[in-house]
Amino acid sequence: MKKAGLLLVLIMSVVMLPSCNNSNNNGKDREVTLYAMNDFHGAAVYNKSSSELGILKQGTFFKQKGKEKNTLILNSGDMWQGSIESNLNYGQFLTEVMNTVEFDCFTLGNHEFDWGAEYITKNMNLKDSDTNYQTPFLASNIYHFDRENLIVKDHADELGQEYVVKNLENGLKVGIIGIIGTNQITSITSGFVDSYVFLDPESIITRLSDKLRTEENVDVVVVDAHSSADEMLAECVGITNISNKSNKRYVDAVFCAHSHQYEASEYNGVPFVQSGCNGRGYSEISLSVDKDGEVSLVTNDNHRSNTSEIRNITSYDSKIESLYEKYTSETKDIGCKVLANINGSLSQSDYSGDGTKAILPNLVSKAIALEAISQGYEIDLAMCNKSRSSIGPGTITYSDLYKALPFNNEIYVINAKGSDIINEAQYNSICCINPDLIESNKYYKVAVIDYLATHRNVFRIYDYFTDFEILGKLTKEGSEFYNYRDITADYLLKQEGTINASDYTTKGKFVLNYVQE
Repeated sequence: MKKAGLLLVLIMSVVMLPSCNNSNNNGKDREVTLYAMNDFHGAAVYNKSSSELGILKQGTFFKQKGKEKNTLILNSGDMWQGSIESNLNYGQFLTEVMNTVEFDCFTLGNHEFDWGAEYITKNMNLKDSDTNYQTPFLASNIYHFDRENLIVKDHADELGQEYVVKNLENGLKVGIIGIIGTNQITSITSGFVDSYVFLDPESIITRLSDKLRTEENVDVVVVDAHSSADEMLAECVGITNISNKSNKRYVDAVFCAHSHQYEASEYNGVPFVQSGCNGRGYSEISLSVDKDGEVSLVTNDNHRSNTSEIRNITSYDSKIESLYEKYTSETKDIGCKVLANINGSLSQSDYSGDGTKAILPNLVSKAIALEAISQGYEIDLAMCNKSRSSIGPGTITYSDLYKALPFNNEIYVINAKGSDIINEAQYNSICCINPDLIESNKYYKVAVIDYLATHRNVFRIYDYFTDFEILGKLTKEGSEFYNYRDITADYLLKQEGTINASDYTTKGKFVLNYVQE
């Protein structure tokens, strides 16, 4: 009888034990909500006319959302580069804001490399002055590369982690993988990434997903990608499949970037989302996990800048406001410097191909040409790529020019083959050249931005100018880098007054993007 009684107690004890699967949620579905920004491009200052909400509103919004339970805040790259407020401090301002907001991850984009990898490492090591919080940088598919021997080496830990795991209040564990598209290397000045390689995202994602599912025991796997949905689906369609190793879908959600599109699609049950650029909105995905661990989509949306939730924010987080005042005050005097007045508009590009609308690139090319000549080079032509924005009409400040020409591209003088010049002009619609006036086998002296001059593709082969010789580089005493923006600024200042946009309009195909008059 005693044995029978003891057995009964043991049985009842076992029956009354809580289920391991339901210990955190009592059998109820659990949710996680993820918010993200992408391609902010240094747009720190509120600009009503362009619907750029600025970092005061955006930062305050994300910090408020981050305080909500079971919520994660992501950044999909290209955060720093694009404005004088961010560029002059090499992204430190916006990195400090990310640390204050406590972003759960930051995936590197191609423009994070615009100043070289050392600035990525420097910003990655920054901590919030009050909390010591460091935003985790993600570089899941970036590895060291031996260019001479074409050998992939170890993971580039100095640029970011392979993944991050987040534990939520409701017991869910979320693993985040941060990748950059393999083709993005072609959007970076080659010299900055010669020692790195961007590996195939699908193989990296599937491997890390299996690791997260089986070793880290995560419930949800999210990809934070600096790549568009179209590119992701073209390269990585397999990430929406079921893994043989974990018996779960490799990925439950994908945040996208780079193409500056508004995307909110679904493929094979996996949501893909992207929210434009320059802080004009944000992305949101909500997922539900049932008692059996099955993940389902609740919300998949991009919110435009007309959402009153952000636009109407006027009471800002004190720490973000302090950072804003500090860094904008440091750049205000430089940014407000008036360079010239413009009669008309300096348009940024020309997709018609006849040169009539590529006014700003024509002006920049003239500035480059004249500077090269003044430094003793007998050039035949000057070439650049399109600007990021148009300027004018009215007053043009250094800040305006910075927004249009945000990159620190230096100017090389090269001896290039005519066939390469023709090919580049056909590829780049703003370089309007009459091929009948260029001899394919003849060599021409070209003043050109470094991105075009020394560009290499993913196979480390020169692909813009394939047969060329570097003759020199434009410099200025007292300047570490004499880039095409500052060359243009100096040119505008020399005009001493008003310039006419029509003077830089070229009708029809012409022999050079700009050459000596």
